[in-house]
Amino acid sequence: MPARQQHGGRSEQARAGASRLVDARRLRAQERHRGAMYLAGYSIECKLKVRLMEMFGVWNLRDLEAELERRLGSTPDLFTHSIEVLLELTGARDRVGQRREIQIAFNKCNEWRPAWRYAPDAGTAAECEAFLDAVETFGQFIERSI
Repeated sequence: MPARQQHGGRSEQARAGASRLVDARRLRAQERHRGAMYLAGYSIECKLKVRLMEMFGVWNLRDLEAELERRLGSTPDLFTHSIEVLLELTGARDRVGQRREIQIAFNKCNEWRPAWRYAPDAGTAAECEAFLDAVETFGQFIERSI
């Protein structure tokens, strides 16, 4: 079964986002910095997708694609890993810029790259702490303000 059908539901995305953040914290505690950063960034991607499904009153990514096509006249790639693209689809980009700490957290989260899963470098403790702090801050913004 394609990933679109298998993992595209609202509750699956919500559980995945929460689980990946727990995993990231555990990896950070084991000083597995790059892995922690990768999973923490993935949690933000999941949270944004869940929020989009909530905003548009749909339960899966396929229906969200159809709804966005109906409203926008085009179908954005909802299987993107781009934090910025997903944020733009929420319509909350301007609100991010209204609060300095949220803008800083977003900028840090937007550095996330799926390619980190292949990165041979371990990252540093300082990079990891800064990234996970940004994920916590921006994740709370997604949940409370979008």
